[in-house]
Amino acid sequence: MDNSVTQVPLTIDVYPHFMDHCFAGKVVFPAVEALKVLAGSIQTHNVFTSNPALRHMTYARFNKFLVIEPGQKTIEALCNIRPINDTQVSLSLATRFSIKTGTITRIKEHCTATFSTESEPLSNLPPSQIEKCDEPMFEVPADSIYRELVPFKPAFHSIQGELQLSRSGAYATLKAMPDNPNDPFKTVLGSGFPLDGAFHAGCVWSQRFFGIVAFPIGFDKRIIYTPTIEHKYYTARVIPKYQTHGTLGFDIWITDDQDNLCEALAGVMMRDVSGGTITPAAWIREGIQ
Repeated sequence: MDNSVTQVPLTIDVYPHFMDHCFAGKVVFPAVEALKVLAGSIQTHNVFTSNPALRHMTYARFNKFLVIEPGQKTIEALCNIRPINDTQVSLSLATRFSIKTGTITRIKEHCTATFSTESEPLSNLPPSQIEKCDEPMFEVPADSIYRELVPFKPAFHSIQGELQLSRSGAYATLKAMPDNPNDPFKTVLGSGFPLDGAFHAGCVWSQRFFGIVAFPIGFDKRIIYTPTIEHKYYTARVIPKYQTHGTLGFDIWITDDQDNLCEALAGVMMRDVSGGTITPAAWIREGIQ
């Protein structure tokens, strides 16, 4: 297979609900949407000879925020496609920007991931361990989360009810919020809202137990067993695995209302991306020694 990189232009529609995804006063394109765009590009450009279900992702990195300006209707972007072999392809989502003088244009890479047509089970955490733990829980109402801890607006209020936290992890009920009906990629990976909500749970866990506001910067592996569907409810278990050099590592398991495994992620990396300028509310640290 030809391993050369093909660069294709993309015009990404900015749907109204994207404006509810905010960080530090700016609207940022959601990482889960970037993954959908990459997966959709594989199908649009017929990267594989067949049209396989894209359910296996590895080495995903969320490199730089893609900021959406007020009133912006579309994002002009680039997709770099590099086939690896007959079953794997690496892609990146990038945009062009000009330096201060306006005379030189450079490329900013926002998201990279490798997609595979093959899948495999995660062996280090079997589904039997996806259970609500018996440790004492610190419960955080969803309205408090989105008012003070993860200040996204209503379209991204995926966590429902109360988020339950212990040192062994976070346990959340999630709703797959509605996607825009005109989104051509809305079903390519399933709804992105449950995973986005699981990231919120990891962010709140990091605030309580590590005193940092951690956002996702990538993951090592994501397997979609059954795509999530808008308007339906799911459960997420976010399990801390390591902490090193300011980065927290998690596994994430998302199940449906029948306890069937829908998604499994390993090596989810989260860290403070504000440079320490954003800190947790004091009350979330209550009782932590």
